Amino acid sequence: MRYPVLEADLPAIQNNAQVICGIYEKLGISVAGVVKGAGGDPAVAKAYLDGGCRQLASSRIGQLAALRKSFPGVPMLLLRIPQLCEADDVVAHADYSLNSELRTLQALDDAAAASGRTHKAVLMLDVGDRREGYATIEDLAAAAKTVKDTMPHLKVAGVGTNYGCVSGVLPDEENLDLLCEGAKAVEDVLGEPLEIVSGGSSSSLIRWSKGLPMPAKVNHLRVGGYILNPINMRINRGVVIPEMNEETFCLKAQVVEVKEKSGVVGTGRNWKGETIQFADGGRRRRAIAAVGSQDVGDAFNLLPKDEAVSVIAGSSDHAVLDVTDCAKEVNVGDVLEFRLRYGGLLQIFSTKSTEILYK
Repeated sequence: MRYPVLEADLPAIQNNAQVICGIYEKLGISVAGVVKGAGGDPAVAKAYLDGGCRQLASSRIGQLAALRKSFPGVPMLLLRIPQLCEADDVVAHADYSLNSELRTLQALDDAAAASGRTHKAVLMLDVGDRREGYATIEDLAAAAKTVKDTMPHLKVAGVGTNYGCVSGVLPDEENLDLLCEGAKAVEDVLGEPLEIVSGGSSSSLIRWSKGLPMPAKVNHLRVGGYILNPINMRINRGVVIPEMNEETFCLKAQVVEVKEKSGVVGTGRNWKGETIQFADGGRRRRAIAAVGSQDVGDAFNLLPKDEAVSVIAGSSDHAVLDVTDCAKEVNVGDVLEFRLRYGGLLQIFSTKSTEILYK
């Protein structure tokens, strides 16, 4: 066995998809399974679909292009606003895309016309997070009218919004009502009901966990992080659903050095240019594991399964760990196990430098 290695538990991921889809199916809400956190991995995507996800979604058109070959009948949704340079690929490989610029919509219409297709656009409304989306309902409705009147190869299929990604704004009654008002305004322009009113992502589970309702008009969510890596939602958002399985992934890394060393005292600047304040904790037993930022984005994305192990520093190729209090002495050659924050998982699947084994 060569390390580091990531073990992916596909039945656990499928279970989580079933739990989430089951929760929202009762509310009349379909779930688009976001696979970008797993790099568009087809095995993970299949677990999503087997768990009840109705669509597959990613921010990378290349991932959707590959998934189209594996799942030709499954609707694909592009999450990131299309770049002008990829309009042809978006029309070819995504059934839906999120949009907020008329110039981009025109490029998609031109690409759809050239290929003899009709592409479905979901127009985004910014209700507070300050990422993508039209700033007002009037602008949103005007965009829908322009598409309807001048872009015959596009269909305005939906309205959506984003929460919790840039400014940390979460769904509440006020901003959800704003989304629904925007959807109603677009329906008035189109003269027909929208197929999709997309009310956000995994952050919507915060509202559900508090027993708060979603508006009846919301019928679609884009969920990936909580299916893929529910431990991250527990740590960051405090959302715990007992039926969810947190053991979806296990990263195993080998120890390459173990020595007793004193801590550094004072202030220093690390390899990333960050200023670090050090406090001397006395002489401690430190281990170095052969896994670093190149593998997981940041050593602090590692969550040791042994609670007596703590991550104290990291570099591009190493994680420095305090193992003083471990019940079993840690030695060179030992393999330590870690859960991961979402950013660590994203990095592993993006770089493909860590071997992935499927259970």
